[in-house]
Amino acid sequence: MIFGDPYRFAIWVESIPQWSDSYKNGFFYFFVNGNMYPEDVRTSTLDVDFYDVIDEKNALISLPCNDEIFNAPTNEAFDALFKLAYPESTQDDEYPEQVFDFCASPTIINDSGAYFFAVSNESSVRIVGGKITKLVDGDNGRVWENIERPLIEDITIPKNEISEIITSLKKYSTYLF
Repeated sequence: MIFGDPYRFAIWVESIPQWSDSYKNGFFYFFVNGNMYPEDVRTSTLDVDFYDVIDEKNALISLPCNDEIFNAPTNEAFDALFKLAYPESTQDDEYPEQVFDFCASPTIINDSGAYFFAVSNESSVRIVGGKITKLVDGDNGRVWENIERPLIEDITIPKNEISEIITSLKKYSTYLF
């Protein structure tokens, strides 16, 4: 079932009962500007990915505001949000504080090398993200490598539209589980 408009922003969830007897497995994807994340076929443990998105701390529900980031150019906004959640350690600060307030994507999307964030203003939600790393064959097996020029998606939609998507997703999760 698709919640939202896949040409703008949507979440696609499909339970495939034949894939597991003990867990609900299936598909869990984000569509942003007509592009699908993850971009390949992956099996979702649906209760994990549902919880990631319908958790009250998810930015698609909490709708954190930051006017500076909301108004920044796409790449600057993404970089700022990514560095909040995944700061680089330094000699002086080996374990820097992580701020996950703006994180929107579930585990299955993050595990594919893509990250999405949501930042709000008074009436809208801006969703920014994309696939920034990929698995490649290395000397000792497969390793993660940064994508040189990643496509960073950017879509701004009204808060009430996000609210409708999340409300429908929650209702569907109640039916599914």
